[in-house]
Amino acid sequence: MSAHHDLFKTYDEWRDWTVREGEAIRVSDWPRVHSCQRAKMELQGRIIRFTQAARAEVSGSGPSWPEIEHRLRQEVATLIDLENRNGETLAQVRCRALAEEAELDRSSRQLRQLRSYAPVTRSAWSSYS
Repeated sequence: MSAHHDLFKTYDEWRDWTVREGEAIRVSDWPRVHSCQRAKMELQGRIIRFTQAARAEVSGSGPSWPEIEHRLRQEVATLIDLENRNGETLAQVRCRALAEEAELDRSSRQLRQLRSYAPVTRSAWSSYS
């Protein structure tokens, strides 16, 4: 296989991980989000190596570097859109979590206030020892 083929295949993997990451964000599966991010970090090194190799192997018989670069830009633009959508989803999940936390804090304060108004009751049992 050629380096530019490997490069596009690696970008496909990135897209797959980004889609999985988005699904995990939507269901608040944070360990899965973390594993997706870790996998994408590992892909970065491969992308750099394959990009350098693809530039080096460009010859008269295959696609020219400007053609490859044009396709790469399209691929990267798609990935940026996916990553931005994940960021928006994450912001929405975070906003809901903060609203839920605020509601729980409000409920907790109300319960403390109710306890402070409740009369102290003594036990009905007496000790006969």
